[in-house]
Amino acid sequence: MPVPPAELTAEVTVDAPAAGAVAEAAARTGIALDTGPGTTALSGARGEVLDGLRLLVEAALDAGAASVAVKLEAPQDVRPGG
Repeated sequence: MPVPPAELTAEVTVDAPAAGAVAEAAARTGIALDTGPGTTALSGARGEVLDGLRLLVEAALDAGAASVAVKLEAPQDVRPGG
């Protein structure tokens, strides 16, 4: 059965000291995720991703991140009127 496209993807990039805390927070969200060096991405329903994004940003700040970069993408085919 095909999986519907994600409504939203949030990519969070942080400096090394906070990367582990962000990855752990992402795993606790229970939604689709992808992690790499310093970058964690959540994909799924818009509300779930936005809720998860808050957890990731809070985890980064709590872990002492000096900066947090966030990139949001909504595929054209799932946007209203798309």
